[in-house]
Amino acid sequence: PGQAQTWKSAAYRHNGGPNTPPGTAVPERQTLDLLLQTLTPEPVGDDRFIADNTHPEGQRLYGGQVLAQSLRAAVATVDPERRVHSQHAYFLRPGDPRVPVELAVERARDGASFSSRRVVASQHGKPILVSSLSFQLVQPGDDFQADLPDVPEPESLPSERERELATGSFEPDFQIITGLDLDVRVVDPVDWYHPVPREARLQSWMRTTGSVGDGTGLHEALLAYMSDAFLVDVTLLPHGRSFHGDMQIASLDHALWFHAPFRADEWLLNDVVAERVGGSRGLGRGRFFSRDGRLVASCMQESLQRRSE
Repeated sequence: PGQAQTWKSAAYRHNGGPNTPPGTAVPERQTLDLLLQTLTPEPVGDDRFIADNTHPEGQRLYGGQVLAQSLRAAVATVDPERRVHSQHAYFLRPGDPRVPVELAVERARDGASFSSRRVVASQHGKPILVSSLSFQLVQPGDDFQADLPDVPEPESLPSERERELATGSFEPDFQIITGLDLDVRVVDPVDWYHPVPREARLQSWMRTTGSVGDGTGLHEALLAYMSDAFLVDVTLLPHGRSFHGDMQIASLDHALWFHAPFRADEWLLNDVVAERVGGSRGLGRGRFFSRDGRLVASCMQESLQRRSE
């Protein structure tokens, strides 16, 4: 009670959503232009914004969409010389895909080198997500990072769209990683209809399907959108769980750190692992690497996972 089912792509695809038989023509709903439009909130005055949804025919909003919209709204109120370096958010209520998202930005502080913003995303007069973001002037310092994992090249892997169309598991109303906007290639895909316990790790190459511009905060917003795709999924792997059956699953919070410049229209390796599952919660951690080996962003998310009564 009081918790909504997760907003993940997999949550809908593998929790009773209709499937498309192999070879069936599918609507081209989720285009890159639509995604870019959705992630560009319209200012309506007094640090307030409004934004549309990427999947109006889906059962719920995708959390990554609201994360990204909150980031873009905050960016619009900060000196462009200050780059976002962290975002922390709590998912409070399930979103309604059929009404716009209202975003209110609070200018918490502008210091000598850091700025802080708080964003409340609302629908129907109630907050669905609250987010805090921090911005910093670019400054030099010591440098260290983890190494790029050894994985197959993206060209050797099928996209999730290709794979799901071929297997008949494609869901046209909720194309998070299977649309025409993102090219996502999973190294070792999961059969969510027949899950078995396995290593709690998911690795995937991700990028937009075409070139995008250099709007302030745009590439960071696109990565925020991508970062929400697998953090719940990976915590289900150790016990062979899925979104079928009597599990109540909900995203609780999300943290994201940006370490170095990158482009979301170039290949990024998303390396996701489960850190802990217990107490009816799961904690997932992700790392984004550029193809040349730079660790450009990290993320974590905790989710609710308990038996439905």
